[in-house]
Amino acid sequence: MISMTRSLGSLQSTIARTRQIGELDRKLGEAGQEMSTSRKADVYRALGNRSAEALALRSETQRMEGFVLSNELLSYRLDTGAQALGEIRDTIGGVQDLAAQTGANGLTRGKELQAAARAAIEQLVGQANRTVQGSALFGGLDSGKLPLQPWDQANPRSGLAPSEVIDAIYGAGPTDAADAAAMADQLVAVFSTGGAAAEGFEQTFYNGSPASEPGRLSARIDVDETIDYGVQANDPGMRDTLRGLAMLAAGDISEIEDPAARKAWFDEAFNALGTGAAGILAAESRMGAQHARVEELRASQALRLDLYRSQTNALEGADPYEAATRLNKLETQLEATYAVTAKLARLSFLNYM
Repeated sequence: MISMTRSLGSLQSTIARTRQIGELDRKLGEAGQEMSTSRKADVYRALGNRSAEALALRSETQRMEGFVLSNELLSYRLDTGAQALGEIRDTIGGVQDLAAQTGANGLTRGKELQAAARAAIEQLVGQANRTVQGSALFGGLDSGKLPLQPWDQANPRSGLAPSEVIDAIYGAGPTDAADAAAMADQLVAVFSTGGAAAEGFEQTFYNGSPASEPGRLSARIDVDETIDYGVQANDPGMRDTLRGLAMLAAGDISEIEDPAARKAWFDEAFNALGTGAAGILAAESRMGAQHARVEELRASQALRLDLYRSQTNALEGADPYEAATRLNKLETQLEATYAVTAKLARLSFLNYM
């Protein structure tokens, strides 16, 4: 009976030590993990009542990481947009300078001015159709399309190319001041955003979000701050610029025989360019200011993110040296436990008789 009791005790001791080995294995794994990652293996069990603080910090960290990433992309887009608008102004400026030198009565450089305006249109279309990560800068909410139609290519919506619309209005050129004013009024109507006529701006010249569509591109740049940053190629500055260039590119002003007609046509074109350039400068300044604000926030958010990460590491971090010491101790315990368990396993019922 005594032998049976001893045998049963030995079996219970073996089971207990097996469980102990399992627990030591678990602790050994945790210590190894903490030594390699410098982070507590079971954060919430280790923190106890401070677990809520750790969860809140992680939530703030993730939110701030989202702002930092999205604002980095937005900053690049705003900077690229402001640069593109600056390049468009430079393009306009070249034509304005030549037009100022030519003047309404300067018959010697009319063909040169026409060629410069035509080249500027091609350049402006390319600049306005710039994309960032596959998204058109100046297409509005419909940023999957290039906003300005190539000048000599028919727009599928209207079946007309922009150059065809201008040529149809200009024809052989104005014959007198009244004719020039009437043609200029027609172009003002064409370059407006109202109406659905085939030759209209948003049917033939432009492919982005229409002016009638509510809302612009916007972004939340901080917890309680949002900006509307959308500049579109159908904004007044762009349309006036294109109208002025189109008028100068339509024909050689030196071939307009009537001086009054020539002056009326030239003045309208030159004024449109000036108005357009002013509108583009205003948009460039606004986008530049928004870029500066986003950059300011990015710097602040980066500091906050570093703070959150530092606080999180202070809560969840593990001392690798302490973990290494604990690992060595656990290995010694485990080896001793294995040795005792192996010795017990070799004993039989006969040892107790």
